[in-house]
Amino acid sequence: MLHETNSSKKSKIGYGQDHFSAIAKEYDKGRIEYPLKLYSFLAHQCTNFQCAWDCATGSGQAAIKLANVFEKVVATDISKELLELAPEHPKISYHSAPAENSKIKSSSIDLITIGQAYHWFEFDPFWEEAIRVLKPDGVVAILGYLWPETNPEVDGVLERFKQEIQSHWPERSILLHEGYQSIYSPLTEISSPKFQIQTKWSLEEYLSHLKSWSGNRYFEESTKRNAIEELKEDFKLAWGKGTKKVKWHLIARVFKK
Repeated sequence: MLHETNSSKKSKIGYGQDHFSAIAKEYDKGRIEYPLKLYSFLAHQCTNFQCAWDCATGSGQAAIKLANVFEKVVATDISKELLELAPEHPKISYHSAPAENSKIKSSSIDLITIGQAYHWFEFDPFWEEAIRVLKPDGVVAILGYLWPETNPEVDGVLERFKQEIQSHWPERSILLHEGYQSIYSPLTEISSPKFQIQTKWSLEEYLSHLKSWSGNRYFEESTKRNAIEELKEDFKLAWGKGTKKVKWHLIARVFKK
């Protein structure tokens, strides 16, 4: 089992690299939103609500929700292509920057959120940056989710898809797939309740989510095959008609300065 330590090595594909600009539209279409209860919980951990930093914002899903709570939101990502897809909002300022060098003013941030992205970071430099920009009592929330659950029939086809692409995930994905259990932080951890993400999707929306996975991208690039198309008829048969409830178990590791 891979454990994250201060001496963690860079992956073969490379952490800190951009895995999603090449599939920016698929990423934006296939990403999911975190539940409002999560944002309420995070807000209750904060002392002030002047500014939040949505680090590795992607196409801005979390930034929009943070703007409902904070006076200002800074949203950064290394992918300019994803930032171009993020919705404009008067409280949100977007700019391209790595997590380890945000260009944000020191001691100005009340909350840092990182959704489905921490495993790509250079860990020690990120924590140095987080400590620099956080106010006293500032909070860091490392968030993620694993596999969608629908019904036994659809989940069975999904397992076949996962087996097909399993050797094509970037090496650092294992940290997420292990549920971020091996995260080390110099800050104090806050106990977090268990959250679940739920939505109702059509089959096409569900398949769009699978297309947004980096493992699927690299499978297609490596093999010149489309595993989703190859399994589409099986997914259709398992899915049936109409929309289905899809759920994910949310990972939340929360720390305070």
